Amino acid sequence: MTAPTLRPVVGRPFVGSRRRTAPRPALAFAVVLAGAVPMASPAIGADDTFTLSASQVFQFDDNVYRVAPGVRPFGQSPGDRISVTSLRAAFDRQYSRQRLRASADFARIGFERFDSLNYDTQGGELRWDWALGRLLSGRLSFDQTQTARDLADVGGSRSSIVTSRSLQFGGDLWWHPDWSVGAAIERYTATYSDAASQASDYEALRPELRLTYRPRSGNQIALVGRFTDGTYPNRQANVLSDDGFEQTDLQLSGRWQLTGHSRLSGYAGFTRRQHPNLTNRDYAGPTGRLTYDWTPTGKLALSTTVRREIGARDDLFDNFVVTRAASITPSWAVSGRVLVQATAEWRERDFRGDPGLLAGSASSDGDITRTYTLSLNYSPIDPLRLGVSLSRYRRTSDSASTEYTANVGMLSAQYQF
Repeated sequence: MTAPTLRPVVGRPFVGSRRRTAPRPALAFAVVLAGAVPMASPAIGADDTFTLSASQVFQFDDNVYRVAPGVRPFGQSPGDRISVTSLRAAFDRQYSRQRLRASADFARIGFERFDSLNYDTQGGELRWDWALGRLLSGRLSFDQTQTARDLADVGGSRSSIVTSRSLQFGGDLWWHPDWSVGAAIERYTATYSDAASQASDYEALRPELRLTYRPRSGNQIALVGRFTDGTYPNRQANVLSDDGFEQTDLQLSGRWQLTGHSRLSGYAGFTRRQHPNLTNRDYAGPTGRLTYDWTPTGKLALSTTVRREIGARDDLFDNFVVTRAASITPSWAVSGRVLVQATAEWRERDFRGDPGLLAGSASSDGDITRTYTLSLNYSPIDPLRLGVSLSRYRRTSDSASTEYTANVGMLSAQYQF
């Protein structure tokens, strides 16, 4: 196996506008740090069909429940030590024009003092990248993720776990070497483990049409039209609540190599969301997420992202909340095995469309969260990856009870067999 090389991390290539649920900020970074992000993965070969990896993260969080200054949750100090143990198995194999992928992830998260928050997660993916001749290609996939909602947005003493499942099928007809027309459909569901959140269990059917331009340079631009029929099966429609919505998106998406050292990726478009009863929650306006990656040298990289989204799952899962955010991530590959990285993010959320999943949001019109992270990643031998990081989170709001400051320190290790 080729020796892994630590390189500056820039934004991921655009893979569509789909948004994922995210773990709590600290644990989300733990998963990233313990995973393969700092490393440049070698190309898939005959010896890399099956991989198995295990990781362990030790974390100290001085404000687990993200409470306001001076508040002692359940009469105790707000800090705790957290352990994250995970195992991942993956299969990836090319058969002529067909590519098959499968993965399974298991994790156990344990808290030393607030042990009522302990939880396990199981996730995985089955994916077939299919092709019929040179003109037809597409994807059939099913995946499941389980993540814990941010305790800053959840009341109570237990973790709230959201299970997300997605079944997708799509294809493109390449009627010209550089042009294709395509269609896809996705069935998505999200269910919550705690009874208080089950009214926000969510189902959606999302068909889309697209026109794609992909010249031989490898750049890509697509015009995408998508319709979403969303329902909340555990809600009753009345003057205070809706049991669904309809959303239409028109987007221009893609990735484009601007120069030999810079790339722009993401999407920009217009979104319209309508509710059958509570029309004051309707939304119509611009949305988008753009990432600019710059690699001036082989050791230095800079990634910046700006976004404006509604109901972004990496912020509030399936809620209708308008999110505006900007982030910057510089990276320095000190050597082939040592990487230093920093991240700063500013994020503003507007609860004007919040249907009530957020604890305490009824008394707040929005909030601003600032996040700062500094990390050091080291690979002493090929299969072993070590990491250490420090993070600080600070939220301000027009409701003092939802403001908080949290500091998180973390050590991680991953071994790939």
